[in-house]
Amino acid sequence: MKSRIIILSLSLVLLPAILKSQPTADDNVSGCVMSAGANATYLKDYRIQLPKATTGSAAPVHKANMYLMKNMKYRFSLCDAPGSNGDLCITIYDQGKELVSSFNKSTGKNYTSVDFVCNKTGLYSLWYGFVGGEQGAGVGVVSIIK
Repeated sequence: MKSRIIILSLSLVLLPAILKSQPTADDNVSGCVMSAGANATYLKDYRIQLPKATTGSAAPVHKANMYLMKNMKYRFSLCDAPGSNGDLCITIYDQGKELVSSFNKSTGKNYTSVDFVCNKTGLYSLWYGFVGGEQGAGVGVVSIIK
Protein backbone atom coordinates (compact mmCIF):
# COMPACT_ATOMS: atom_id res chain seq x y z
CA MET A 1 0.00 0.00 0.00
CA LYS A 2 2.83 2.38 0.91
CA SER A 3 4.61 1.67 -2.38
CA ARG A 4 1.48 2.59 -4.35
CA ILE A 5 1.18 5.89 -2.51
CA ILE A 6 4.86 6.65 -3.14
CA ILE A 7 4.56 5.80 -6.87
CA LEU A 8 1.38 7.88 -7.21
CA SER A 9 2.99 10.83 -5.40
CA LEU A 10 6.08 10.68 -7.60
CA SER A 11 3.93 10.47 -10.72
CA LEU A 12 1.94 13.53 -9.73
CA VAL A 13 5.13 15.47 -9.01
CA LEU A 14 6.96 14.48 -12.22
CA LEU A 15 4.04 14.55 -14.66
CA PRO A 16 3.90 18.36 -15.08
CA ALA A 17 7.65 18.49 -15.78
CA ILE A 18 7.38 15.75 -18.40
CA LEU A 19 4.40 17.35 -20.11
CA LYS A 20 5.96 20.81 -20.08
CA SER A 21 9.13 19.62 -21.84
CA GLN A 22 7.26 18.29 -24.88
CA PRO A 23 6.46 20.81 -27.61
CA THR A 24 2.75 21.33 -28.21
CA ALA A 25 0.75 22.46 -31.20
CA ASP A 26 0.27 25.82 -29.46
CA ASP A 27 4.07 26.23 -29.26
CA ASN A 28 4.28 25.58 -33.00
CA VAL A 29 1.54 28.17 -33.67
CA SER A 30 3.28 30.76 -31.48
CA GLY A 31 6.59 30.19 -33.21
CA CYS A 32 4.97 30.45 -36.62
CA VAL A 33 3.20 33.70 -35.69
CA MET A 34 6.53 35.15 -34.57
CA SER A 35 8.22 34.07 -37.81
CA ALA A 36 5.77 36.19 -39.83
CA GLY A 37 7.71 39.30 -38.82
CA ALA A 38 7.27 42.43 -36.74
CA ASN A 39 5.27 44.18 -39.46
CA ALA A 40 2.68 41.38 -39.58
CA THR A 41 -0.61 41.28 -37.68
CA TYR A 42 -1.93 37.77 -36.94
CA LEU A 43 -5.34 36.92 -38.42
CA LYS A 44 -5.81 33.15 -38.35
CA ASP A 45 -3.99 29.84 -38.07
CA TYR A 46 -4.64 26.46 -39.61
CA ARG A 47 -3.34 23.31 -37.94
CA ILE A 48 -2.56 20.76 -40.62
CA GLN A 49 -2.07 17.02 -40.24
CA LEU A 50 -2.12 14.88 -43.38
CA PRO A 51 -1.34 11.25 -44.20
CA LYS A 52 1.15 10.16 -46.86
CA ALA A 53 -0.23 10.02 -50.39
CA THR A 54 -1.01 6.53 -51.62
CA THR A 55 0.33 5.30 -54.94
CA GLY A 56 -1.84 6.37 -57.87
CA SER A 57 -3.88 8.94 -55.95
CA ALA A 58 -3.64 12.68 -55.55
CA ALA A 59 -1.68 14.05 -52.62
CA PRO A 60 -3.90 14.79 -49.60
CA VAL A 61 -4.65 18.47 -48.98
CA HIS A 62 -6.35 20.51 -46.30
CA LYS A 63 -8.75 22.93 -47.97
CA ALA A 64 -9.97 26.10 -46.29
CA ASN A 65 -11.79 29.18 -47.49
CA MET A 66 -10.90 32.68 -46.39
CA TYR A 67 -12.40 36.05 -47.18
CA LEU A 68 -9.68 38.47 -48.34
CA MET A 69 -9.99 42.21 -48.92
CA LYS A 70 -8.88 44.19 -51.98
CA ASN A 71 -5.63 46.21 -51.71
CA MET A 72 -4.52 44.36 -48.57
CA LYS A 73 -1.18 42.55 -48.38
CA TYR A 74 -1.30 39.15 -46.71
CA ARG A 75 1.53 36.90 -45.54
CA PHE A 76 0.99 33.15 -45.41
CA SER A 77 3.63 31.63 -43.10
CA LEU A 78 4.27 27.89 -42.97
CA CYS A 79 5.87 25.93 -40.12
CA ASP A 80 6.46 22.20 -39.98
CA ALA A 81 5.86 20.40 -36.71
CA PRO A 82 8.92 18.81 -35.08
CA GLY A 83 9.36 15.31 -36.50
CA SER A 84 7.21 16.01 -39.56
CA ASN A 85 8.27 14.06 -42.66
CA GLY A 86 7.23 16.64 -45.24
CA ASP A 87 7.56 20.34 -46.01
CA LEU A 88 4.26 22.21 -45.68
CA CYS A 89 3.24 24.30 -48.68
CA ILE A 90 0.25 26.45 -49.60
CA THR A 91 -1.48 27.22 -52.87
CA ILE A 92 -4.06 30.02 -53.09
CA TYR A 93 -6.90 29.74 -55.59
CA ASP A 94 -9.59 32.13 -56.79
CA GLN A 95 -12.51 30.32 -58.44
CA GLY A 96 -10.29 27.38 -59.39
CA LYS A 97 -7.45 29.50 -60.81
CA GLU A 98 -4.08 29.19 -59.05
CA LEU A 99 -2.86 32.61 -57.95
CA VAL A 100 0.25 31.93 -55.87
CA SER A 101 2.04 29.00 -54.25
CA SER A 102 4.87 28.63 -51.75
CA PHE A 103 6.20 25.72 -53.82
CA ASN A 104 7.94 26.56 -57.09
CA LYS A 105 7.41 23.52 -59.33
CA SER A 106 10.07 24.52 -61.86
CA THR A 107 12.90 24.83 -59.29
CA GLY A 108 11.56 22.43 -56.65
CA LYS A 109 12.07 25.12 -53.97
CA ASN A 110 9.55 25.51 -51.16
CA TYR A 111 9.36 28.81 -49.29
CA THR A 112 8.42 29.16 -45.61
CA SER A 113 6.21 32.15 -46.37
CA VAL A 114 4.56 33.80 -49.32
CA ASP A 115 3.15 37.33 -49.61
CA PHE A 116 -0.02 38.02 -51.57
CA VAL A 117 -1.50 41.39 -52.55
CA CYS A 118 -5.22 40.90 -52.98
CA ASN A 119 -6.61 42.53 -56.15
CA LYS A 120 -10.26 41.62 -55.57
CA THR A 121 -12.35 41.31 -52.42
CA GLY A 122 -13.82 37.85 -52.16
CA LEU A 123 -13.63 34.27 -50.98
CA TYR A 124 -10.34 32.50 -51.74
CA SER A 125 -9.44 28.82 -51.39
CA LEU A 126 -6.32 27.92 -49.42
CA TRP A 127 -4.91 24.45 -50.10
CA TYR A 128 -2.33 23.22 -47.61
CA GLY A 129 -0.34 20.10 -48.43
CA PHE A 130 3.09 18.54 -48.11
CA VAL A 131 5.61 18.58 -50.94
CA GLY A 132 5.68 15.23 -52.73
CA GLY A 133 2.61 13.99 -50.86
CA GLU A 134 4.65 13.22 -47.74
CA GLN A 135 3.00 12.63 -44.39
CA GLY A 136 3.30 15.53 -42.03
CA ALA A 137 1.96 18.02 -39.55
CA GLY A 138 2.37 21.75 -39.37
CA VAL A 139 0.79 25.15 -39.02
CA GLY A 140 -0.21 27.75 -41.56
CA VAL A 141 -0.55 31.31 -40.25
CA VAL A 142 -2.30 34.11 -42.13
CA SER A 143 -1.26 37.69 -41.30
CA ILE A 144 -1.86 41.16 -42.69
CA ILE A 145 1.27 43.16 -43.54
CA LYS A 146 1.25 46.77 -42.38
